[in-house]
Amino acid sequence: MTQTLELVATTRIERTAARRKIDLRPAVFLAPFVVLVALFTYWPLIQLVYLSLFKLNRSGPDRFIGADNFLGVLDNAQFHDAAYNSLIYIFLSIPFKVFLPIPLAVFIWTMGAKLGNFYKAALFLPTLLSFVVVSIVWIWMLNPVMGLFQSVIGPLGLQMPSLLSDVASAIYVIIGVGAWKLIGFNILLYLAGLSAISRDYVEAMRLDGAGDWVVLRRLIVPLLSPTILFVAISTVVFTIQQVFTPIDVMTQGGPLNSTTNLFYLVYQYMFESFNVGYSAAGALLIFLLLGLIIAAKMIWFEKLVHYS
Repeated sequence: MTQTLELVATTRIERTAARRKIDLRPAVFLAPFVVLVALFTYWPLIQLVYLSLFKLNRSGPDRFIGADNFLGVLDNAQFHDAAYNSLIYIFLSIPFKVFLPIPLAVFIWTMGAKLGNFYKAALFLPTLLSFVVVSIVWIWMLNPVMGLFQSVIGPLGLQMPSLLSDVASAIYVIIGVGAWKLIGFNILLYLAGLSAISRDYVEAMRLDGAGDWVVLRRLIVPLLSPTILFVAISTVVFTIQQVFTPIDVMTQGGPLNSTTNLFYLVYQYMFESFNVGYSAAGALLIFLLLGLIIAAKMIWFEKLVHYS
């Protein structure tokens, strides 16, 4: 009896020791990734915070100035224009980059393989082009003197307006160019989400007498909602960054700051004005602004997303 109790106690001790033993193999596999993320993401972010709170001094130690860089950026009228334009870029890009690709993807999804592949290639082709090339081509097409559109409407006695020189229209041209280039990528994302939807569900709804609109609204959109959430968040995060090249090539932020945005303003602070503190403070403000918008979207969209 005593030997049995000792054996049971020994077995329990060995099991407890085995449970307490830490398996370091997952940490070894994750270590390279963690090091890279820390080195190229979190360390630059720490440096950004440092630069936003100090005034750099080439001849001596950096001087701590607290929130002066942030106050200087926020008091700048150009920052107000850039922030307003950034919100326009984000919210007007959502209909073109988030909602419009849905019916286009569904349309391609219902086609045969050959015809569907043709439309995929045609719509995705602009995504493969450089934004610089796309911007230059659109500058030529919109040229009111010798552009493509002018050569088409000129014989009709019409004059192409100077859209890129007009304060009221320049920003919408930038938004349109960005949406034209990137819409094909989001269509492919939606097609990937649609591939997980069984066509048997569609046929079952058809047998019950459901029309195209009912199938789209009651079946496809709910099942596609996780992909829609991903596309919406990526659109918010990357829109003001993606339009940087069209702004720089087509308008340089003009006319009268009507097309500049926060991302382009940070670039101007850094590489034109050489104001490192303002540039760092502006970058952190972009980070906070996008974080707030994404958090609001997550709270709102999570109620509408169906994961099963």
